[in-house]
Amino acid sequence: YASVARGYKAGGFNAASPPGTELYGEEQTWDFEGGLKTTWVNGRVAANAAVFRIDWEDMQLNLPNPFVPGEFYIANVGGATSSGVELELNARVHPNLDVFGSVGYTKATFNDDSISGGVPVGGNTVPNTPDYTRSLGIQLSRTLPQGTLYGRGEVTFSGAFEYDDLNTERQGAYSLANFRAGVRGRVLLVEAWIRNA
Repeated sequence: YASVARGYKAGGFNAASPPGTELYGEEQTWDFEGGLKTTWVNGRVAANAAVFRIDWEDMQLNLPNPFVPGEFYIANVGGATSSGVELELNARVHPNLDVFGSVGYTKATFNDDSISGGVPVGGNTVPNTPDYTRSLGIQLSRTLPQGTLYGRGEVTFSGAFEYDDLNTERQGAYSLANFRAGVRGRVLLVEAWIRNA
C-alpha cells in the first residue's frame, strides 16, 4: 500500500505571550507512507513493514514564556522532517499461545532555517520523538465450557527523546511492562491488569 496526505492545523491567538507573538500561523504537513502487510502459514503469522516521512511547514510548538515562569505560548518555529520505519510480527505458535513484537526507528529534525524564540534550532531533534521503539509480548488463552481464560504480558522499550526544541532537557531511554489477565464469558468479563510497571 502507499498513501500521500496533506495535513493542516489552524493558526490562532495566544491569550498570554511575549509582545509581538500573540498571533501564530497555520501549520501544514505532507505525509507519505508505504508498506507491506502479509500473512503466512494459513494466517497464523502476520508480518508488516512500513516506511514513512512527514514534512512540516511552519510547525507549531509550545514555548516557555521567558517573562512568566511556568507559562507557555504557541509559536511557529519553521520546518521539520520526520522519517522512519516500523516492523511488526504476530504469530500464533500454538492454539493457546500468541507472541508478538515490533520495532520502529524515527529521525525527526528541524530544518536548517528553523528559529524558536529568536534562537536557531536547525538540525535539532523535534521534541517528544524517541529515536526508537520496541515491544515484545505473549498471550496465553484457554477455552473453558462457558468462556475463555487468558493472560497477557508485554514489555515496551522507548529510546531517549528531547523535551524542548533547544535540546537542553531530555528523557533517557526506558522500558515499561503491562500485564492483563481475566475470564471472558458470553455476557460477563472479569479482568485484572497492571500498566506501566
